[in-house]
Amino acid sequence: MEYTFHHIHLRCEDIEAAVAYYQKMFDGTVTERTEVRGLPIVRMKVGEENIFLSPKFGDMDVEPNSDNPRWGVYQLAFIVEDLDAAVEDLQAKGAELESTRPNGLPLAFFKGPDNVQIELVGSS
Repeated sequence: MEYTFHHIHLRCEDIEAAVAYYQKMFDGTVTERTEVRGLPIVRMKVGEENIFLSPKFGDMDVEPNSDNPRWGVYQLAFIVEDLDAAVEDLQAKGAELESTRPNGLPLAFFKGPDNVQIELVGSS
């Protein structure tokens, strides 16, 4: 049996702010806006991957954003050809850099919406 990645679904405190972030920072494209059981869902393409965004469902409780470790999605990682250029590009667009090249590794970390950390992985 072969499994192929289809999408990641992120719960958003402010769905339109999250859509705007992924559009601005990563040239994300909204592919569909739909509703499932009364829940609005925005489907986006970022690179070759599908990211689905939605708010909380009904009266459910959602843990507030915090910098504390938590269960669930905490990081999205993107491969980039030129790490320094990508860091410069995202900072010019207003992304908040958390750290770069920890222990000399070709990595950079940004603060994304809903406390999802964005990791850039340099390919060279």
